[in-house]
Amino acid sequence: MSRYYSLIVILFLVAGCSTKEVVVLNETTKKVFEEEDNLILQALHYQQNGDYVNARKIYHDLYEKSQKKVYLTEDAGLAFVLGDPDAPALIAEGLQKYPDEKNFNRLLVGQLVKERRYEEAEKEILKLIAYDKSIQHLSIAGNLYLQMKAYDLALKYFESAYKQEQSEDLLMNIVELQYRFLDKRDDAIALLETYANMEGCGNKTCFKLIEIYGRERNIKGLVATYKKLYKEHQNEELSKKIVELMLYVKDMNGAIQFLKNSTFNQDMLLQIYATQKRFSEAYTLSERLYIESKNLDYLGKMAIYEYEMHKPNLNPEILQSIIMKFEEVTSVLHDSVYFNYYGYLLIDHNINVEKGVTLVQEALKIEPNSPFYLDSLAWGYYKLGKCKEAYDVIKQLGEAIIIEEEVEEHLNAIKKCLKEKKE
Repeated sequence: MSRYYSLIVILFLVAGCSTKEVVVLNETTKKVFEEEDNLILQALHYQQNGDYVNARKIYHDLYEKSQKKVYLTEDAGLAFVLGDPDAPALIAEGLQKYPDEKNFNRLLVGQLVKERRYEEAEKEILKLIAYDKSIQHLSIAGNLYLQMKAYDLALKYFESAYKQEQSEDLLMNIVELQYRFLDKRDDAIALLETYANMEGCGNKTCFKLIEIYGRERNIKGLVATYKKLYKEHQNEELSKKIVELMLYVKDMNGAIQFLKNSTFNQDMLLQIYATQKRFSEAYTLSERLYIESKNLDYLGKMAIYEYEMHKPNLNPEILQSIIMKFEEVTSVLHDSVYFNYYGYLLIDHNINVEKGVTLVQEALKIEPNSPFYLDSLAWGYYKLGKCKEAYDVIKQLGEAIIIEEEVEEHLNAIKKCLKEKKE
């Protein structure tokens, strides 16, 4: 069953034939037989649970025993929805007995569409529209013309219905026609944007915009739409998606500003600060996160950022503050980054080279091939005067991959040491 054919069926199921409330509230005829009320309740229960087969059996039985119009309406409607062979006969019986009951006329249109008798269905729906220009009738006409590939006419009827009620379902039909069939891309996007700005994202509107902008690789449109969604449904995944898109177009400041105003993905903000070498802001954020969570990982980051932001003017007091943080972190966390960073600090500043080497060796147990950790170990051996051991370690990097200035300085110093010892 095509999407548009199924929409026509749904129109009858949801708005055209289901007369549950009518059965309960508006039936003025007295009870015809003793079990009638109980059977009505059973039928309603089946309908509410989507068991249309058993609901229809009961309505059929109710009609046979009472000959009430409302039961025939339900019987015919459910037979139509279920594709039962009895549907055409029941619809014809309803049209003959109750010519003023428009549910049977709507069912006739649906049955004709099922049988692909589109011209006859068109005549019937136009009669109904002449009688009553309701949203339901206009929507059925729109779906019928969509089936017939008469896209301009389909658009006309959907737009007429939309003027009466700005529902998302009607909006989606209009947008689908404009974007897929009528080459009115800008109109479709403008309509979706207008709805999103005035009514909000709803259940479908923003996702449709995301689908279109994604297909067209319109990152600016995607970011704007995800922000609308985020405003209504604030969650971590939406926040992450917005930041990823901003980073994709290298809008670092936009990503930072968004994350600063968000309660989600603060680790991403921390990472961006570090990448941008904004160590003071990184330190402040990691300190706040540590206070809130007591997670030692943030204390470790604080130590790193404190070192980096004071690198040009390190003094004993700052070094001691950093060392205290690393001591607490490495005594609990088995993390190669903190082992190496703390170890290198102790080595490079001649604070405790032997302990520094031990810490770096712990890091290498976790990541034995890390070029950064190998460089730290080589530098530690060099500081201990073990130039041969230092060179044996650093040469594992291979001179081709020694691209950092600091590593190159270490290599040159180690080579010089070896040469001097030979002499």
